[in-house]
Amino acid sequence: MVLKGVKAIFADDKSTVTVWCYPSKGGFDYKLTKKTWKNKCPFCGAKLKFNPKSTKEGELTCSKCDADFCGVSGQDKAVKVRKKLTPATVNPNSATKVADSQTKSQYCSLTKAEALAKAKKSLNTKSTYKGSLKIPILKGINVGDLVNVNLKDFKETSKKELYIDSIKEDIDNQTYTLELVEGKNHLDSKYEGSYLFTDKKGRILATNSDNPLQAKCSNVNINIGLKDSSAIGKKIKLKGQKLGTVDKIYKWLKVTNGGGTGGWKYKKYMNHIVKSENENKFGSKSAEKCLNTKTANCCDFAWLMAKLGEGAGKKIGIKKGTFVNASGKQNGHMWNYYGSKYYDCSNAEAKTPDWKNVEKVK
Repeated sequence: MVLKGVKAIFADDKSTVTVWCYPSKGGFDYKLTKKTWKNKCPFCGAKLKFNPKSTKEGELTCSKCDADFCGVSGQDKAVKVRKKLTPATVNPNSATKVADSQTKSQYCSLTKAEALAKAKKSLNTKSTYKGSLKIPILKGINVGDLVNVNLKDFKETSKKELYIDSIKEDIDNQTYTLELVEGKNHLDSKYEGSYLFTDKKGRILATNSDNPLQAKCSNVNINIGLKDSSAIGKKIKLKGQKLGTVDKIYKWLKVTNGGGTGGWKYKKYMNHIVKSENENKFGSKSAEKCLNTKTANCCDFAWLMAKLGEGAGKKIGIKKGTFVNASGKQNGHMWNYYGSKYYDCSNAEAKTPDWKNVEKVK
């Protein structure tokens, strides 16, 4: 799949080509880079094509001899470099002028009126258009996503979801400038501070916070909880012994739509699935029911992973606590940790919060 931002613009007279590519040869920072080259193959002199083979980094290919060239270094992509593209000096007043893309508008498919109408429906408020937020270029951010901006000096923006009306990208500086639709307490200024992007279902797309859901946690005493000699406990431990490592246990137990391989699904309920069992201890009846149906909530997932770890000789811990979701509602949650690494088998998100710093939250 071609990486986001990879593209090319040929000059009007086709004598030069400006590309935005990632390096496909070593020795260069792996970032989107703008380069301008003469539109001429150094091997045969024929014109170049841009990325006809759909490489993820982007490349230039000769239309005649089919030689491939790295868009950043200009080097031909053979194992041993033989030739290199010729850099072009672009004169703004000449016929080779390349369109300026410093602040090229992207994703601006909605008019301001359409954005306001959509925002009013989404946010259920009298919305006003104004304000911008400059952030690093982030994968997966699009018009229509919601942003929560936390500004220390402006309490009225706290926990308020702002609607992205348009995105402008600055390739050279690797930044996005977002134009936002906000509620009646809008600010006529540029935003600075922490941000949290979510889609309309509240799933986190990106954040600059180590603990975006404000989790507050405590350890569960796994030494007491795992003292269990039930038949199902032994069966789970045997499975853990066969899996052998924490990562293999996690991959097998994680929900299928989150990339897991064991066929597990998430079901929302409180505490253990068998309500008579203590959520702070391993529940053998709950474990058996969950294992038979391959269905569990965060509590049962956490205890199952700890028990599987016991079979593999790994002391997998459990964290229990609360967090504030993207809509501001407080929720209970349980997840696992091993050393400094955290695991959430019940979460199907491709991007999850960085739980390493949760213990530091007071």
